[in-house]
Amino acid sequence: MKKLSRMILAALMATMMLISCMSFAAAEEPITLRVYDWSDSTRAYRDKFHEEFMANNPDIIIEYTQLTIDQFNSTVVQAIIDGTGPDLFPVPTTLNLTTAVNEGWFLPLEDYLPQEFLDTFLEGTLAEGVQRKNGVLYTLPESGSLSNSMFFYNKDILAEANVEVPKTFEDFRAACKTITEKGAGQYYGLIEGGNQGNRCDILLRALIQAAGGKISINSRALTVNGKVPYDTEEVKAAVELLQGIVEDGSLYPDTASISAPEARELFAQGKAAFLCQGLWCIGTWANDHPELNYGVMTVPKGADNGYTANVESIPWMGIYAKSAHPEAAARYLQALYDTETYHYQADVVKSGSYVSVIKGVNEANMVDPVMKEYYEAASQCIDIPIATSRDVKFYDFYSTVVSATPSLASIAQGILSQAIDSPMDYLTMLTNAETAAWQAACQQVGVDFAELEFSNWVAGQPYTDADYAALQ
Repeated sequence: MKKLSRMILAALMATMMLISCMSFAAAEEPITLRVYDWSDSTRAYRDKFHEEFMANNPDIIIEYTQLTIDQFNSTVVQAIIDGTGPDLFPVPTTLNLTTAVNEGWFLPLEDYLPQEFLDTFLEGTLAEGVQRKNGVLYTLPESGSLSNSMFFYNKDILAEANVEVPKTFEDFRAACKTITEKGAGQYYGLIEGGNQGNRCDILLRALIQAAGGKISINSRALTVNGKVPYDTEEVKAAVELLQGIVEDGSLYPDTASISAPEARELFAQGKAAFLCQGLWCIGTWANDHPELNYGVMTVPKGADNGYTANVESIPWMGIYAKSAHPEAAARYLQALYDTETYHYQADVVKSGSYVSVIKGVNEANMVDPVMKEYYEAASQCIDIPIATSRDVKFYDFYSTVVSATPSLASIAQGILSQAIDSPMDYLTMLTNAETAAWQAACQQVGVDFAELEFSNWVAGQPYTDADYAALQ
């Protein structure tokens, strides 16, 4: 009997050891969740969030890869097409939600995210055509929409050069020249991330709008007098301003070869007086350069009817359709926007990095004075016509159209690098080629090319719901 008891005890102990070993093995083999994006300005807060998330979810390891937008668009997209994409990634800026969904890149989020979580988002932020396709939610927004073409200026440099904050094209060029001469090689007037096409595109479009030009934002489609408006007098005024700054020697010498994050860092080091970027700079500088004495200004105007347009909402992060861990990816998304256990949303607003899309976060955490200054400047932006607001089928147009080359971004880069002698010649060729491309795409998807034109649009005036209705 004792021998039998010993045998039973031994068997029990062996079983317990086996269970223990199995549990230990399971604990040693957490899943790896791969997350890719380009949110460099919030890296410190994201790293902090990842540490907290992994502490609360020991079964998950976060492998976070951060790239520039151009790097993402040129490298990660191919991995997605090849079926080896990360578990979570944003829609590439060169594409749109319709294209991504049609290609089968994302899973429907409502299959994995509870409604009570989705109800925490601000009204209108999970919109059709932006985060949803045919009513199905595929992506979540990173932040609230706010213009990313404000100008930052170094107050100390302006004071040393005895220069006032410029309000016109003429004043801006003169300020850049005076500052550069005063800097004597130590600092220059303007710096930009010249090797990133998206930033050069944004800069040129902002200046065209400031000259009173009717042009869309974010590579969207609008026409004027039946064609793409890339060779107008307002475009010429913006081009001449950039060319003048370059010819004056007022552009930071390495601008053509640096990225937007590098330009942001050099600005913070006092290498240039002006930089055209967005809200995300504020949090980065608060962390890395708290001594930086700077302000925010609107884009200098080239005409009385000059303006800066509000940005459209854009899609961001979704769960890869071929992810082996969609439930874990959904856990990550819920935590990223959670305000009870985690602090990421509050941190990015307090730092001035982003505007949150979660109810109550902005009101409770917007304390940075420069962020408030940015908001004040951005509040002067106006709504302009949006083709998809007139007809949602234009989302299909955007997923179909094949853009002409060289693009507006490439021409802007050519101006900054002095690689193009006569940019208006290239802009005229682009106008004709892009007009033909837009006409072909409209015909292919069954939308009226004429509806890309808004006959009652007055440049410099906000475009309202009543204006849309008047076109019906």
